[in-house]
Amino acid sequence: MADAAVAPPRTRSSLATLARSAGLVAAIRGVDTLLSFLVSVLLANRFGASGQLDAFFLARRTTVGFADTIRKLVGQVALPPVIAAADRGAPLTLAILPRRLTWFFAAFGMVMLAGILIPGVLVHLFAPGFRGAQHALTARMMAIMMPLLPLAVVASLLAAVLQARRRYGLSEGTNLLQRALLVLVLALLVPPLGIVAGAWTMLASGVVGFAILLAGAWAIVRPARSSPDAPAPPVPTPASGGGLLAAVVLNGYFQASSLIDFAFASTTADGGVAALEYGARLVSLIPGLVMSSLATVLAPELIHAVQQHDRAAAAAGIERFQRLVLFAQAPVSVGMILGAPLMVAALFGHGKFDAAAISSAAACTAGYAAAAVFLAPMSAITSAIYADPHRPCLRDLTVIAVLGLALRAGLVGIAAPVWGAGGIAWAAAGATALTFVVAEAVAVRRFHHFHLARQLLELARCLLCAAVAALAGVALLALLPAPHSTVAELALLGLLGAIVVAGYAAAALALRVPEVAQLRALAPALLARRKRRRA
Repeated sequence: MADAAVAPPRTRSSLATLARSAGLVAAIRGVDTLLSFLVSVLLANRFGASGQLDAFFLARRTTVGFADTIRKLVGQVALPPVIAAADRGAPLTLAILPRRLTWFFAAFGMVMLAGILIPGVLVHLFAPGFRGAQHALTARMMAIMMPLLPLAVVASLLAAVLQARRRYGLSEGTNLLQRALLVLVLALLVPPLGIVAGAWTMLASGVVGFAILLAGAWAIVRPARSSPDAPAPPVPTPASGGGLLAAVVLNGYFQASSLIDFAFASTTADGGVAALEYGARLVSLIPGLVMSSLATVLAPELIHAVQQHDRAAAAAGIERFQRLVLFAQAPVSVGMILGAPLMVAALFGHGKFDAAAISSAAACTAGYAAAAVFLAPMSAITSAIYADPHRPCLRDLTVIAVLGLALRAGLVGIAAPVWGAGGIAWAAAGATALTFVVAEAVAVRRFHHFHLARQLLELARCLLCAAVAALAGVALLALLPAPHSTVAELALLGLLGAIVVAGYAAAALALRVPEVAQLRALAPALLARRKRRRA
């Protein structure tokens, strides 16, 4: 990958460095997410909550969704050995990657061929409720977008190297370009060309984005020139993470969870898949943005913590990571749950998106926002288990994945026929909460220095702060009249967010949450640094 100069071992980044990096990633992803919602708004205005839009979202979910899973999986497999090699000062070459990754590439190559040649079979598997023209349209768009899978594999390897070197702008910025191209086509060409043009645009933008990422990262990842005096390529060591099969299990769990939701949504009334997609998209606007940005920046720190030989320090690092993600996630999820009807009405409540569609999408948004509260700390545990080099992780991750999927399928299967798409999202939240309990039990058994009672107390303090913030938000909504215009909805939504954040911060100060104390200690240093820059 690179013939970089030998670098000294890295120490744990300070809270200020983590905050700056997370801010950069969040800013780029924030713009990308806004473009993503502009795509959703354009689609909602042109097609409403229709069977045609259900077909597009299902095709995108099973192709782009798989591509996202590939990125996460390959990144998870590649990041630990890349970081270990960087810490040793070794050159970043393909030799440090697990050999079994080649089989993974071949397997997804076969999936791509199947999606191109026999997409109808995959539609039957992932959307059993689709029939006739809707089935055919889904199969056509799925075949168009399937070539995104091999691009995702190589792009994820490039992104892993950049992430290990704490260079986030290039890989994140290419997503912006892809989204901007899709917005342009939807705004100008979809009315005359139809929804299939969106599938072709997603493929074309993926190719362009990959080319830019490769060109920009080539100076880092180009193969080293051979030299008689060059050292032998590094050999992967056991202390580089959980391996390919464990990564497949972990990322397969997250992808299968989403597919379960959308498979049941395909059996509901027309618009059920679209409502679920809009709910998931809205949650990705702020709660998902916070979680993914923190995960991108903190992943190298978590790997460093888990791979050290001091097991007590490793457990403390896991606890710190888990507290940080829940502390950041809780207030934004509360705001999304309370503000879901306002946000859906303001963004999508135009054109063919009627009151019933708004109600269904708002229920999905609230349910997925509730799930994010438990998903954040659960993901911290599963990532730590995977990165732990001291014990095999496949069994523990399999237990979490199997029980989690069983809970998901059971609860969603009960809720879908009764409450429709909104019930699916809230059932997913319940399943995620129960899976979080399973993950905590596994963590206690695996990491003997993991202080469960103390950690649950700290997490409960964050949730208590979230409850105070929720009460403040409910009081605000009860006191003010219902808005009747988009401007009023957005104004009330902004005020609601401010009240929720203020209530959460006040409760956190009163309850002395550790993360607040760290931020208060950090504030004077940041202010002093800003004054020096102005001087």
